[in-house]
Amino acid sequence: MDKRMKSEIGKLGIIGLGRIGIPVARAFLKSGYTVFGYDSRNEAVKEFTAMGGLRLSSPSEVAHHCQTVIILVLNDIQVLEVFSGYNGLFEGTDKKCSTIICMSTINRSNLESIAKQCEEKNIGFVDCPFTGGPSRVPSGELTLIAAASQEQIKKVSPLLDVIGKVVHVGDTPGLGQAVKHCNQLFVGVVHGATMEVITLARKMNLDTALVSKIIGSGIAGNDYFRLLSDSVINSVPSPGGLGQMCKDVSIVSKTLNEVHMPAPIFRAAAAYFQRAENLGMQEREGADLITVVESISEKEDVGQHKKK
Repeated sequence: MDKRMKSEIGKLGIIGLGRIGIPVARAFLKSGYTVFGYDSRNEAVKEFTAMGGLRLSSPSEVAHHCQTVIILVLNDIQVLEVFSGYNGLFEGTDKKCSTIICMSTINRSNLESIAKQCEEKNIGFVDCPFTGGPSRVPSGELTLIAAASQEQIKKVSPLLDVIGKVVHVGDTPGLGQAVKHCNQLFVGVVHGATMEVITLARKMNLDTALVSKIIGSGIAGNDYFRLLSDSVINSVPSPGGLGQMCKDVSIVSKTLNEVHMPAPIFRAAAAYFQRAENLGMQEREGADLITVVESISEKEDVGQHKKK
C-alpha cells in the first residue's frame, strides 16, 4: 500500500492482543503502519510493545488516537465492554475514530445492536469475522468475511489486504456473523471428528501419524484436520484455543435454536466442547479436546466390560 493510502486510513488501533491479535499487529507493523494497541493483560501488552507497538490505556484512548480501529477480543461480553463499558470506544469516538472493524465472532444480535449504535454516532462499521487462524496471518491468507456498505468495503479493503482476502457477503452488518456461524458449525464437527479419528487409531494400535497423513491427503482432507491432528500427535501449538472453540460452538448452538434446526451431527460434537467447558479447560489448546474424547471412550469401554 502506498503512503497516500496509509495516510487516508490514518493511525491504526487494535483492541485485543491475544492469539490472533498479536500476529495481526505484527503484520501491520511489518507493513509500515504505526499501530496503537490495548489489552487488559500485561503479558500481552509487553509482547506488543516489544515488537514496536504503542500501548494505550483504554479503548477510549484508542478511539481518541486512531481513525481506524480493529476489534479482536474473544467473546460477546468483551466486545460489549470494549464499546460501551467504562472508558469504552464510544467515550472516545467523538475525537478521532471514523471506522471500526469488528473481527470478533459473536452473537448476531449483539453485533447488529453495536452496528446500529455506530450508525447513530456516524461511525463507519464493518462486520468482519474471519477464518484461517493465526498461522495464515503472516502470509496474508485469512478469509475475511465482511458485511458493510460498498463504500466502507472499498475504504477498508486496502488495509485488510495486509492480513487476508476480503469476501464481501452483503451490505448489512450481521451477515458476516451469520456466514461465520455456518463456518464454525463445520469447524466444530471437524474438530470433534479429528479427535475421534485419533482415538480410534490409538484403540486399534495404529500409527496415528500415518493414519492422519493418509486422511489429510485424501478426498476428505482439509487444513484444519491436518493442523489439528499434527497438534495432537506432535504436541505443537493448535490452530486455536479450546476456550475460543467452546465459545464459538455455543454461539452456533444458539443460532441453530433460533432457526429451529436439529443438526444432530453438530450437537454430538458440541457435547465434547460442553464437557471441556464443564471441566474448566478454556485456557487449554484446541488439541486438548482429545483428553475429553478419550475419557468418554474409556468410560464406554468400562461400561461394556461390566455388561459382559
